[in-house]
Amino acid sequence: MTTIQDIMQEPVLKLAPDNTVEQAIAAIRATPRNRLFTYPMVVDKKGRLMGLCVMRDLILADEKAKIADVMMTKVVSLQQGVDVHDALKRIKGMEIPEYPVCARNGKLRGVVRASKLHEIEEARLTATPGRMVGVDEGETVATPFVASVKSRLPWLMINLITAFAAGLVVGNYQDTIDRVVLLAAFLPVLAGQSGNTGAQALAITLRTLERTGSTDFYSVALWKEIRLGILHGVVTGIAVAAVIYIVAIMQGDKGPAYLALIVFVATILSVLVSGLSGASVPIVLKKLGADPATASSIILTTVTDIVSMGSMLMLASMLIAYLT
Repeated sequence: MTTIQDIMQEPVLKLAPDNTVEQAIAAIRATPRNRLFTYPMVVDKKGRLMGLCVMRDLILADEKAKIADVMMTKVVSLQQGVDVHDALKRIKGMEIPEYPVCARNGKLRGVVRASKLHEIEEARLTATPGRMVGVDEGETVATPFVASVKSRLPWLMINLITAFAAGLVVGNYQDTIDRVVLLAAFLPVLAGQSGNTGAQALAITLRTLERTGSTDFYSVALWKEIRLGILHGVVTGIAVAAVIYIVAIMQGDKGPAYLALIVFVATILSVLVSGLSGASVPIVLKKLGADPATASSIILTTVTDIVSMGSMLMLASMLIAYLT
């Protein structure tokens, strides 16, 4: 987490309230050309921020006027310990190029450019998709090979373990697959559909967390995903059921209607659960004190694979047991 203190710079020019405009302009002219600043900061004898000066006001003011008479006193300042994301929420909608940074006692500690804040936030948002699959936020093409291995390999091993979990679920129903081979062909379809549904919910939840920083919307998100899951599950379930029904008839499989019903119900269950999982994973991670985006995609994929494949094979096994 990058804080304002990490990126702030020393104020280029500080003025006293009893300085004259003539003295202020002379100080500005004496400032090296390579020192970029927008506002001279006005501080009292104890170093506390009192205001800032706009160049236009200085130019138009009388040379003998006091800085206290021409400075702006309504100033938006930032606390040095605040992180960049929270600082951007505070200055949202403001078009101010430079902000003073103050300590809790009001003393001026530095200044920070708005462009720098936006640059860091843009880099963080760009790195979010990578964090979702276990890629370190700072990794680029130029990152050393060994560092990339240390960053990625642990998450790949975690993903491998979770993939084995999904494989064990499928293996547990091997007898069912052997008896109804057609179901095996539709397992990837069901997994892909539920995975995409979960990814949609995950993306919306992460976006909301980024914008609000709060988890108060959790109950609203769950209720929305329940409704979306049922609707999307029914629509896609009908489509998948129709396809497996036609294929079953063409292949001469027994009970095409039963197969269609199994896939229909399994699609609704898997889409519903994957949507709820996508909305829950980042919130749970945040409440546990972890980065909501960190490897959330790996966790979600495991849940959706187990639920989608497991629900269809379980229903098929129950139906076979009932019919025999």
